[in-house]
Amino acid sequence: VSLSVRGGLERQQINNTVAANIDNLRMARRRHAEKTGTLQERKRNEMEQYFDNISQNDPSITDVDIVGNIKYLGLNPTERTKTGAAFATNSHVKTIKMVKLQLDDAFAAAFGKAIASNSTIQKVVIDSNSFSGTGIKSLLEGLGKNSSIVEFEVRHQSKTISSSDEKLFPTLLADNKTIIKLGVDLRDQMSKMQIDRKLNENREYQRKMRAANKK
Repeated sequence: VSLSVRGGLERQQINNTVAANIDNLRMARRRHAEKTGTLQERKRNEMEQYFDNISQNDPSITDVDIVGNIKYLGLNPTERTKTGAAFATNSHVKTIKMVKLQLDDAFAAAFGKAIASNSTIQKVVIDSNSFSGTGIKSLLEGLGKNSSIVEFEVRHQSKTISSSDEKLFPTLLADNKTIIKLGVDLRDQMSKMQIDRKLNENREYQRKMRAANKK
């Protein structure tokens, strides 16, 4: 689509639709090739193989650091979502930095489910992406069930988060005992205060646990 659009949200929606259509066409061609017996499996590219290795629990990968990477940005929507799910059963990656990659709500849903069951990751930085309030909710829902992450940064998203979504954020973290640093852009002051209170509670809980372990 060759079209000049000034609105950032509208431009992103058009780009997402085009990307989805391209992926649908690719899948249709694949189904046709499977049906006719002409399917030839393509070799997975370097970035796809990297996340395949994470999913397969490669012990050599302990830190993921991808910022504005062209190869990642070239992944189709299905593969992008799979990168979020790759951490579900991984027990070696401790830090994740995935910034300026246009990560969307589909990634957030997959990654949120992954961190809910992961007990190794300690630090996550996914600033400057394209999560809406729905995506942030998916991420915090997973974080609420996590037992290892101490720092989680999800600032500077290209999409606006509604105040109604913000009000739900503190409740999603109610059961978490480990997170002590959370970077999320909030306009609702009550939500911000509730999250700050939760982080302080977690710091105090961990202090008491350390003291008990010394006895």
